[in-house]
Amino acid sequence: MRTKLIATAAILVAATATAARADSSDWRPEGHDSAVAACLDFNQYKPANLDSAAEDGMGDWIVWVKDKDGDLWLCNADKDGDVYANVLLNGDMLDGEGSQLVTDESGRHPGPAESAERLCAAVGSTKEELEIVSTVDDALGDYLVWLKNKSGSYWMCNASSDDKLYTFEPVEYPIEGQPASDDANCCETSPGRQS
Repeated sequence: MRTKLIATAAILVAATATAARADSSDWRPEGHDSAVAACLDFNQYKPANLDSAAEDGMGDWIVWVKDKDGDLWLCNADKDGDVYANVLLNGDMLDGEGSQLVTDESGRHPGPAESAERLCAAVGSTKEELEIVSTVDDALGDYLVWLKNKSGSYWMCNASSDDKLYTFEPVEYPIEGQPASDDANCCETSPGRQS
């Protein structure tokens, strides 16, 4: 009887601690803090600040970073701090022409995520045969769409529901070191960038 009481008390204490942790504003899912730290450290235009972070739908994190000039970067990192993508966003890569790439003969109106998927699939079809494997809200009002080719390599697409494409990048291995740039104007703020 005494053993059952001790076991019941231990379960109650563990459940209370778990609930308290979930209610705490400091609690973050596993990997959040290390992914954010890696992305902030990786950005070469310091001081960099966290704008937002969300799970990327593939077990890692999408981390939005604002650099010293207020420019927005899309960084993808895992729970171990490995960075897989670090992309400066400069607005719609298709300059408003995205709707011309998406054809829909079904007559129905797709939801916002499906609209982003269609644009990413259309852009991907110009590169190679790709299939959509995951789509998540990117925490900034748009969508992160993951596509995979026949050899198992991934592409990361960030698109809006109104046919704007912000990035389309191959993502396979962690990036080694910080990206080098010989262009002094590489990261000037663009008036059309996503914000």
